[in-house]
Amino acid sequence: MNLIRLLIIVAIIWLAYRMYQNWLAKKASTHKQQKNKPDIENMVQCSTCGVHIPEQEALKLGKQFFCCEAHKK
Repeated sequence: MNLIRLLIIVAIIWLAYRMYQNWLAKKASTHKQQKNKPDIENMVQCSTCGVHIPEQEALKLGKQFFCCEAHKK
């Protein structure tokens, strides 16, 4: 009877330890994903159609931004 009780206690401790390790791993991966998020990009509006696009993807002519080559012409 005492042996069974001891085995149950050891199993509960082992299970709690594994759950704690799993929780730490998830917390670390969530933190890593948050670090890898890109910075907020500046959005600009196409001077022809009004579509908002990231500034890095926009075509620029003077002070105006365009979403495609056709709108730039």
